[in-house]
Amino acid sequence: MILAGALTWEVIEYLKNKKTVLVPVGSLEQHGDAAPLACDTIIPVRLCAAAGMKTYTAVTPAVTFGMSENHMGFPGTVTLQSSTLSGIARDISVSLYTHGFRKIVFLSGHGGNRSPIIDGLNKASEECPEADLRYLLYRDLPGAVEKQKRLFCPDPGYHVTVTEVSMVWHLMGREMPEFERVKFPPEPPVGAVISREKWKELYPDGGAGSDLKFVSEEKGEVFFDFLVNSLCLYLEALEKGR
Repeated sequence: MILAGALTWEVIEYLKNKKTVLVPVGSLEQHGDAAPLACDTIIPVRLCAAAGMKTYTAVTPAVTFGMSENHMGFPGTVTLQSSTLSGIARDISVSLYTHGFRKIVFLSGHGGNRSPIIDGLNKASEECPEADLRYLLYRDLPGAVEKQKRLFCPDPGYHVTVTEVSMVWHLMGREMPEFERVKFPPEPPVGAVISREKWKELYPDGGAGSDLKFVSEEKGEVFFDFLVNSLCLYLEALEKGR
């Protein structure tokens, strides 16, 4: 059930039987010449919509901005402060909990959202006794990492990844534009905090750690369908308390 189009009485009826809700969350940030700015939002929105329909799970409208400070050297990027995104996650969780939702899953398409959203969920948990509040990057879904390696290449990348570029053009429903199939410089060290200026210096073409010669819209469709099925199984297990 897509909450944006639901009537109040439909939500009341839903909550009589189920307490789970998906919150897609992404970003508006540069993806070089290979993918649209909203790539990290388009993918989780479509994943949640597809899995939500298959499992009859409620889905909220997306949080379309994320924490993208390191990409602010590229026009079109919009970033939230960590405290802002944390507050949004807290407020959404408490609002949904107030109405009876007890299993709230933030499904993200942007890795930079992890720390602030988890911080917001931790704050919300203090006000939401017995709630199950979760943050999940779509590549954290069961089997996702192994599947993308087998389907595409051993290392799909860090930013402007082979998998996201492949999936987003499948989902956009139009012909993939021409772009240079570059091999980006290696990704930054784990835990490195890189300023917008340094990112632009290190990664002038936008991406990091991926080789775009492995991009395939057909494989993007296969991988997206795999993620939908994995998310469905994840939601079914969540409903059963696992």
